[in-house]
Amino acid sequence: MPHYFFHLAYGTRTVLDEEGIELPDRSAARAEALAAISELSDAPTGGNSRRWAGWFLQLADEQGQFFRTPIGHPALELATSRRPAEERSLNPASATSPARQGATSAPTEVAELVRQLSTRQQHAAHILEHSRRLQHQLSTLCAANERIRARARELVAYARLVTAKSNDAGVLQMANALAPPFPPI
Repeated sequence: MPHYFFHLAYGTRTVLDEEGIELPDRSAARAEALAAISELSDAPTGGNSRRWAGWFLQLADEQGQFFRTPIGHPALELATSRRPAEERSLNPASATSPARQGATSAPTEVAELVRQLSTRQQHAAHILEHSRRLQHQLSTLCAANERIRARARELVAYARLVTAKSNDAGVLQMANALAPPFPPI
């Protein structure tokens, strides 16, 4: 049986399927690829098609790639000034057409926008991590504040007991025995 590989591609990056699977023919491999995409983007099973926007599933056999389809929606193809060699070789006329030559600045602008978006996403991730640390510190401070308030209530209760019964020596001795030691200031 032929061996088929399911590669994942995002922009110029490709995650290669090193193992692959054996299937009877290309039609069966294509059906398996479409079933995998359906599972990845199906909301009831925990998938999310927006998470996979821009990702493509590339199906290949020993002879090379023969099927490519988007995984998520919308299917965002990242435009770059450098396209993979196999993509250029699939349609050599489009690479040298006058319309293609006039559009060389658009991929550069899109690539710059993608770089800016990536930078902003990294910045947002740093801000979220900083926010998480601040929340942890605030939680710690709130817990310490509760402990201080509880200790203050104990001290006020002790002071009231001592003042109310200061003439009774037995109560005073008992209060002194029960009172926790005061921490140094």
